[in-house]
Amino acid sequence: MKFKVLKPESFIPDTKLLGKYNLWENTAMKPTHICHSKGFGDKDDMFFGTDNSFWAGLNTETKELEIECLAYGGMCGFEFTRETLKLEDLPDLDKECIEYTYKFIDDLKENGVIEDEI
Repeated sequence: MKFKVLKPESFIPDTKLLGKYNLWENTAMKPTHICHSKGFGDKDDMFFGTDNSFWAGLNTETKELEIECLAYGGMCGFEFTRETLKLEDLPDLDKECIEYTYKFIDDLKENGVIEDEI
């Protein structure tokens, strides 16, 4: 998912976006990205590589925010829509990651940080 950022000045490394999302600077990416990430799963999930994670990164040149959900310890991403949350057999970790993603997106939209998906 990719979004145009309306308030790039809100993304300051080592602070909290909207007072709640920890931001960090990834200088290994070219161009530099200001990122937020969150993991889902317990110690066993992380040990066995069955954990999921959320990642969002602001491209500091294009002012676009890319968002991804990753599965199996970051080995692959997965695509979804809000309708995916209605699936009865949706694994708990997938559901947690998807719910967090839409909460994050909705929060940024409501606060005028991003606009609709590109």
